[in-house]
Amino acid sequence: MIKQKFLIFVGSAVLVLSAVMIYWFYFSKPDSFPADEQLMEEINHVFPEAAVNIIQDTVSMDERHVVVPFISKEDDYGVTYWAWQKHKWQLLAIDTTGEPRLWKIDIKDPSTFYMVWNIHPGDQVDYMKFFIIRDRGYHVTEGIETYNPRVQMEKKVPLEGKSYGVLPLPDEWVSFMNPFIKVGSAQQPSLFFNDFFPEREMFFGWIPYDKLDKQRFPEGSVNGNRYFNGDVDIDFISILNEAEIESPR
Repeated sequence: MIKQKFLIFVGSAVLVLSAVMIYWFYFSKPDSFPADEQLMEEINHVFPEAAVNIIQDTVSMDERHVVVPFISKEDDYGVTYWAWQKHKWQLLAIDTTGEPRLWKIDIKDPSTFYMVWNIHPGDQVDYMKFFIIRDRGYHVTEGIETYNPRVQMEKKVPLEGKSYGVLPLPDEWVSFMNPFIKVGSAQQPSLFFNDFFPEREMFFGWIPYDKLDKQRFPEGSVNGNRYFNGDVDIDFISILNEAEIESPR
């Protein structure tokens, strides 16, 4: 009887200790974010091509996800992506140039999607326009004809003298995307996002403009090197031409 009680006690203690360790490892409140010197040291250690010389800022998406824009020794303007995982700040990705990307923190929830950029000042970009577009479509299923009209939404973002920035998806974009995500996830939960955007049924784009409202190609902000570490969803955002954008007549 005493042995049985002892075993029950030991088993309960192990369960409690395991629960505490799991919470500590996965769910505990993050430590303070590393100092600039520590960030530079880790980035340059894991990806020497970044050659970070200046940490410009630390921008929090939430308490567990942070973007760190930087300037390299070669005067490239890049971005690093960090997350609090397994009880430490993990360096998830590095872009050595800063053309806009879409960071999808929770792939099933577009309210956690952020556009991230660090545009080189030499590109003379004064503002950007971001777009979400669903192209027109027509199909016939079991004799039923379906036409999908084009949907195009736009968000203008002035740089205001700052090379870097982070933009959560506008609420109306999130509301528009949610039904597609729910239906697509139910139909093919593991393949939906891999197939959805490359087919250009729905896609994101951007156009950079100078102070004279002329479209500019951001030569100093494209064609960099990239580094990934672990599970992170960061998508390319296409540079569009004005001819691809429809305006009301």
